[in-house]
Amino acid sequence: MLVASAGPGTSVSQAATHADGATAASRIYGVEIVKQGSGAGDLQTQRVLCPQRKVPIGGGAEAGFGRTPWGHDIQLVSSAPLIEGGQPVGWRASAYKTVSPGMTLTAYAVCAYPPDGYQIMQSATMPAPNDKLAALSCPAGKVALGGGGEVREVNGSDAWLSRSYPTPVSGTAQPTRWALGTAGWETATAVVHAVCHDPVYALTVTRSNTASERPYGGLLTCPAGTVVAGGGASANGPAASLISSRPAKAAETGSRDGWWAQGSDNLQSSNIDLYVMCTEPV
Repeated sequence: MLVASAGPGTSVSQAATHADGATAASRIYGVEIVKQGSGAGDLQTQRVLCPQRKVPIGGGAEAGFGRTPWGHDIQLVSSAPLIEGGQPVGWRASAYKTVSPGMTLTAYAVCAYPPDGYQIMQSATMPAPNDKLAALSCPAGKVALGGGGEVREVNGSDAWLSRSYPTPVSGTAQPTRWALGTAGWETATAVVHAVCHDPVYALTVTRSNTASERPYGGLLTCPAGTVVAGGGASANGPAASLISSRPAKAAETGSRDGWWAQGSDNLQSSNIDLYVMCTEPV
């Protein structure tokens, strides 16, 4: 049951914008979740494609190997938009494990028809000190409905993703940046991605904190009558790793759409922040 700044970045894709340049709240049409999972070797990329004419507005990943993970048995190394031929087509993910059982890796994409002002931003490769944040801002007037990142120059299992979430989350304001955090035994480098577009009509952004062991995490649900459009997670331990951060549909949860995340940290009791962004279905 499902229970430092990166600077302005560069745009790798862009779709329709208002003819007058306005940034009034707009609706997101045709939201749907697609996923692709299979057995995967360490650091192999799992990818999933959006249906034709749709683009990724968010996404996530989940790694597993048939039993409850502990400590650093398994961790996500990347979860980010999939770009092919300069165009956004889906989502991609990779993971690493330190135990012998085979690993299953699933990539999830939240797909929709291109929203007004749609644009995917990507930072330059930057240092990613252990347990420190990097954040990539959307262009002025735009919001971050999705995002992710990847750890690069990884030496074995020495670094991994610990945080990937929208920010700031306060009051009724819609997030304008995507934050990424890494952890590990040595400093790595990272790239941050943000999925940006015009403010979204009737968007709710919810944050919740939970603490438990082996692993910690859970499900944060959308308000009744809404669908999940994005989300993220922050595993907050000193050497925490994300095992899962991905959308969940009502048919899976038994209640409502939401965002499911799990993290692990074998150094001390820890906690995880869950984030879910939801909108009215159209």
